[in-house]
Amino acid sequence: MTTSPPPEDIRRALWENASAPNGLLRNARAEELVAAAESTGDRDLLRQALFGLIKAYEYSTERGKMMVPFARLLQEWDQDPSAFDSSDTYTFHWLFKWVSSGMLSLPEMPLASMEKWLAEMERRYRVGGYSERAVRQAEFELADDTGDTERAARAFAAWTAADRDQMANCHACELNDQGWYWLRQGQDEKALQVWEPVLAGRSTCMEEPHRVLAKSLLPLLRTGRADEARRNHLRGYRMARGNESLLPSIGLHIEFCALTGNEGRGLELLAEHASHLTSQGNPSARLEMFTGTLVLLQRLLALGLQTQPAVAYAGQQRTVRELYDILDSEAVSIAARFDLRNGSDVVSRRLADRRAGRPLVDSLPLGVRGASLTTVVPSAAVAPAPQEAASQQPLSELVAEARELRTQGHPKASSAWDRVDALVTERDEAPAPLLAADLLERRAVRAGHAGGDTVRSLFEQTVAAYRAAGDPSRAALNELRVVYAAAQTGAEPDEIRKLLATATASAQALDPSDPTRTRRIATVALSALKLEPALRDTDGGELVLDHARFDSDLAAFVTEFAGAVTQEGGELGDLLSDAEQLRAEQAWHSGDAERADELFASAAGRSITAGRPWDAAESLSRRARLLLMLHRPQEAEQAARAALTHGAELVEPDELGRIRLTLAEILYQRDGKESEAALYALEATHWFDAAGDSAGAGAYARLVLAQAYGGSGRAAEAAEVLESALPDLLEHGDERAVQARETLARNLRGLGDHRAAAEQYLLAAEVVKGWEHQRPHAQLATLAAECLAGAGMQDEAVAAYHRAVDLWETVGEAVALARALRSLAWLEAQEGDSRSAKDLMGKALSAVDGDGPEFLLERARTWTQTAELLLDDLYEYDEDDEGDEEEDEGGSEDGGEAAAVRREALVLLDRADAAFEALGAEVLDERARCVVRAAWTERELDRTDDATARVRALIGELSALPSDDARSAVRRLEHTLGQLTPPS
Repeated sequence: MTTSPPPEDIRRALWENASAPNGLLRNARAEELVAAAESTGDRDLLRQALFGLIKAYEYSTERGKMMVPFARLLQEWDQDPSAFDSSDTYTFHWLFKWVSSGMLSLPEMPLASMEKWLAEMERRYRVGGYSERAVRQAEFELADDTGDTERAARAFAAWTAADRDQMANCHACELNDQGWYWLRQGQDEKALQVWEPVLAGRSTCMEEPHRVLAKSLLPLLRTGRADEARRNHLRGYRMARGNESLLPSIGLHIEFCALTGNEGRGLELLAEHASHLTSQGNPSARLEMFTGTLVLLQRLLALGLQTQPAVAYAGQQRTVRELYDILDSEAVSIAARFDLRNGSDVVSRRLADRRAGRPLVDSLPLGVRGASLTTVVPSAAVAPAPQEAASQQPLSELVAEARELRTQGHPKASSAWDRVDALVTERDEAPAPLLAADLLERRAVRAGHAGGDTVRSLFEQTVAAYRAAGDPSRAALNELRVVYAAAQTGAEPDEIRKLLATATASAQALDPSDPTRTRRIATVALSALKLEPALRDTDGGELVLDHARFDSDLAAFVTEFAGAVTQEGGELGDLLSDAEQLRAEQAWHSGDAERADELFASAAGRSITAGRPWDAAESLSRRARLLLMLHRPQEAEQAARAALTHGAELVEPDELGRIRLTLAEILYQRDGKESEAALYALEATHWFDAAGDSAGAGAYARLVLAQAYGGSGRAAEAAEVLESALPDLLEHGDERAVQARETLARNLRGLGDHRAAAEQYLLAAEVVKGWEHQRPHAQLATLAAECLAGAGMQDEAVAAYHRAVDLWETVGEAVALARALRSLAWLEAQEGDSRSAKDLMGKALSAVDGDGPEFLLERARTWTQTAELLLDDLYEYDEDDEGDEEEDEGGSEDGGEAAAVRREALVLLDRADAAFEALGAEVLDERARCVVRAAWTERELDRTDDATARVRALIGELSALPSDDARSAVRRLEHTLGQLTPPS
């Protein structure tokens, strides 16, 4: 025979299960506790267990199950309503709403049964004296879900017109449903207006703004507020993630990713919730998630990703096509079941309408790193589809345009040649020899960017093709490219020198009348200078660059060919700019930053004068970084903005990313510009992703983005972005890894997730513990201790503070040591060890026994906190002995000890007050709080006149000061004075 557990054990288990994570395990435990409560025969305990089970069902995928336990509660009520106290009575009536909406989620629930239930709910609420507001909302939901639009409109009007009372849904939940109604009427702006209090955080509850954030995504995009949509996605998904009662919201986030060019991110979100695809719980919630998922899968199919791995379904990994076919069948089936129940096609129509959605933007950068897809989707950086663009112009015009852009060194020359190549391929005709050589050159250059063993061979073929076509100038240029290809594939120095000599001879052999001759000679000469350091024979030793000689050679090049511009009319500004930028880099690395600044500025100027502003962008960007290092932030910002302006015609994603990242870094370090920094960092992440560098520069850009988000109060977005980039950043070296973890921890702490923040601080501390300088270790240990304390992990916090104290002693920073000791003292006091706490305060005081205002300030704070510690301990003692009436100064021994403690605390507060006074207006607020605490202590010693005199004296002193801080402090002191001297 099984023995029932004691009722007190069941009550404790009910309390524990109430705070357990939502889901099937919590539901199963709640079911066990109902059976256990019933076995005791305790009807009150059974009611509590039934309440707990219904609540567990409500916040899970098994909402439909709540009708059985509620039917049992209904029986209990009908048998003896008096057994329900006021709280149970309220909960009992509240649950009618949950049951009503739960019925709607089950297609097998007959419409007649729901109508009968609605009537029963209305009768019970009327008998209970409640407003009809909740009933009319339930009627609206029934009409809306079943497609009765006229009844839904009437019920909506009656619902919103009825008085709010204690049975009305919370304001945030009501706004959610009201906005959704307007959204279905096609009124995006009206819906967003209704949702505004929830989105702004003024109206919240357990599941809001989670749901409204998800519902707002597409309306925001349709009304042109992409930045808000991005923000709501990052913040809202973080709130909804892993919560099975919010699967419809997860579906909306997946749909948003599908319609904004973030298909990879959509797959990641789906993978995190793939286990719910086969859940047999709430059919309505499953359909909502299926719908968002099908929008994503349709998008992937449209991109040609049929064989892209999707997620597992029923224990088997599925491709996009396989999963689409499965979920398509499931969704259509569920919708048909609802339509059969409703007697309408409303559910199927809504499913079809959402699935018909098309991308609202080509690409909306989110900042987070998305999963890679097996087929590359063209980025916004690429020109229009070659076939489409090529068909709009004759081939001769396209070729002329491409050659002109190439001559200018224009960034769009590459895409122009791509259009030419596409049209030639489309015509399937052999091009003229010169055009064939041009196309071969384009393919060789493209191969050179991609790398590979065939690059040199392609350039050698290009040289031969140009010579055969009668263009020795371009043949000479490509002979130089052969040199670079050989160097990149590891050719020996002697071979590279021979190839370089061939390129030099070819340039010099050009006809003197050839307008490109000077440019070709200068190009080879500059390339020789660049390659020479790597060609020196080091006899197996490490190559040491002779910076002075290299700079001298570059200077000579500039001098020689600057004159050639005037003599022969060639435009060599880009080559001279390149040489001066190399000189600037040499000066920077040699420690001559001022000279580097001058050379970067000169290099940029030469590019602009030569009519090639896009070439100036890199010089200006590098100059901006240098100026920031030189603590000239305003000039740095100007240079970075100029780089962005001059780089407007650049098309290479990595270049676009670098320029924006530089500006973002500079803006982040300027007070008040964090939001603008985030915009440029976000753009940088997009371009680095397009360049295929998500793990490198893209990861660092995400770190800057997270820092900027955090600095502008957007901690949730910062954490979401940084968590996606953290695996990559951990591969960037210890310093970057520590920076990333510290930034993530700071934002997690801002979200109130102290445990997770502490974990990041501790992991960072493990990295820096081996560093030569231990200050970062001490800082991270202290921050970890603070977070552990905030998470209620007292033992771990104490250990972390001891570690921090030891480190600060090693580092020799007295102020930080004193602060850590004080924090540790408070933790010891919380554990009841007041003696240890007081000793630690004494050590903190000794640590700052030096001259200077910073030491005086810390002594004042230590005196104040020691006094507070003594008084707090005394109050706890008083509460423990509340029945002892002999507390006066001259009464019992305990009363005398209490008075002695208060006098000791008062001495400490007086010392602190004198120190704060000496420190002046900077610590006015701390001084006012110190005086208030001292005044109340005197009042407790029955020295009211002294207490009021103390406060009046400070009021008089501060009243003469003109600052807002002084006026605010006076108001607080006057309030305290009124409390110290209540009217007789």
